[in-house]
Amino acid sequence: MSKRAGNASAMRDNRRMSPLVRVLVGVAAGALLAAVGCGGGGEHGGAGAAGAANASYLAAVTRATYATDQVPGYKFSLTATTQIAGKSIEVTGGGSLSERGSEGTASVQAAGKTIDEVIAKPYIYVRVPGATGTRLTHSKPWMRADLSTYSQSLGGGSLGGGSANPSEVLGYLRSAGTVTRIGDQQVRGVSSTHYHALIDLHRFSSAVPAGQRAAARRQGRLLERLTGAKTLPADVWIGAGRVDRIALAFSLCTPAGRLHETLSMDLYDYGRQPVVTPPPASQVTDIAAKLKSEFAKALAQLGCH
Repeated sequence: MSKRAGNASAMRDNRRMSPLVRVLVGVAAGALLAAVGCGGGGEHGGAGAAGAANASYLAAVTRATYATDQVPGYKFSLTATTQIAGKSIEVTGGGSLSERGSEGTASVQAAGKTIDEVIAKPYIYVRVPGATGTRLTHSKPWMRADLSTYSQSLGGGSLGGGSANPSEVLGYLRSAGTVTRIGDQQVRGVSSTHYHALIDLHRFSSAVPAGQRAAARRQGRLLERLTGAKTLPADVWIGAGRVDRIALAFSLCTPAGRLHETLSMDLYDYGRQPVVTPPPASQVTDIAAKLKSEFAKALAQLGCH
């Protein structure tokens, strides 16, 4: 295969992968974020007034993430954009979550298709239009994978899996090293305070229990390899002591060039959400083994050198 053909193939692969970053492959990020879900540890530099302000803002963000994580449930909306090789793909949608992200539903629109998701740990179920009738699904409308599939691919099998949802994204904020206050803003009519944080990837291992630190270190190193960075920027809006909005931006090194991702999530209508009912077994095909293999191949192609 020529270099040109190889790059074209890699580009097509990355385009196909982009919607899954938010739906299926995004679960891998959830596993990574779950690794930092316990918070704590680390130094938060600075001296004098600046250091005190950073500590105060960091404390406010940390308290809000824990408070948000403890609520019975909430609704969320999301917008994600992927850019690579001059092309852009946007994913929009939303859903609801309960029980600290262990149950929920979501519906997202990507490339003119609507993708439905059901989270019922330990599984995630996905229905993609047009997938029925393929050898992969055995003519069944739903695909299923154990969430641990993704964490194991990241070298953190003992950490358990996450899901592509705000409950897991909150974990990023607990590894913040530097936090600054941007100002007061409105989010869906709610008065909120906007903070900007730099997520310190080296803090992953210090932000989890001792038994999980080896896996967290591996995951932290992997994320550094994929992004070529030691910190990741994040923004959070806090109102009434809880998170109203989260925004992340990062890029990955791929054979086709830099893949840039932005993600914004609004959290609202806090309270108990509808009970989740997984699809019946007769309509489900388990694709965990196939997905794990494909995910491993995708990871092998990514990385900054």
